[in-house]
Amino acid sequence: MSMRSHPPMTLPEYERMFRVIHAVVSNEGADPSRASLFFAVAGAFMLRRHHRLETACPVAGVAAYNLPAPANALIIPGAVDGERLVSDEDHFHCWIEADGWIIDLTAPLFDAMIASGQQRAPVPPFMFQKPALPADGGEKVMAPGAYLHLPNNRLTTALMNGFTEKAAYADLVRVCQAWYARPPKKMAPSIGIESQDGGARAVHLSPIRLEGAW
Repeated sequence: MSMRSHPPMTLPEYERMFRVIHAVVSNEGADPSRASLFFAVAGAFMLRRHHRLETACPVAGVAAYNLPAPANALIIPGAVDGERLVSDEDHFHCWIEADGWIIDLTAPLFDAMIASGQQRAPVPPFMFQKPALPADGGEKVMAPGAYLHLPNNRLTTALMNGFTEKAAYADLVRVCQAWYARPPKKMAPSIGIESQDGGARAVHLSPIRLEGAW
């Protein structure tokens, strides 16, 4: 895949997309920090629809982030088998790949993903959007600021098949798509989502605002 010279998204676009998806996931009573599949699928859908980024696609596997100061923390969404990073249907992370870039829309939730017991400072809500690195090269993941993404194609296919079989998920993705608007267009602070009893409830944008980018 050829790589574009500039990132696919601006920070305000990323923040809006994150706040929309975070609000919808939270409204369903799910833990957003464990909803990387939905973030990736909904985000890729919106990138294709609103940004005309046809290469945007959700990818599942294992990721590793060595967050520099002020966080100074290591996050490995997936599983560690000895010295190997592995992924399966119970241990995985999802992100978006587009034109040679990695977009992780769950990055503002890294603070909730860090394993308990790590001595660390609070992790600020930052954007993660970086060039994709080869799995067998690039930076060492143990170096501050390093990151690694190991796609699992079979797992991606299995998760996507399961996702598409759930009509409710597709409906929620469409809600996200209808709510999101690229700056400088105005975006509604809330949207109505139909409840199981046939009524509608107002869902408000996530209050989380970004403080920068990794």
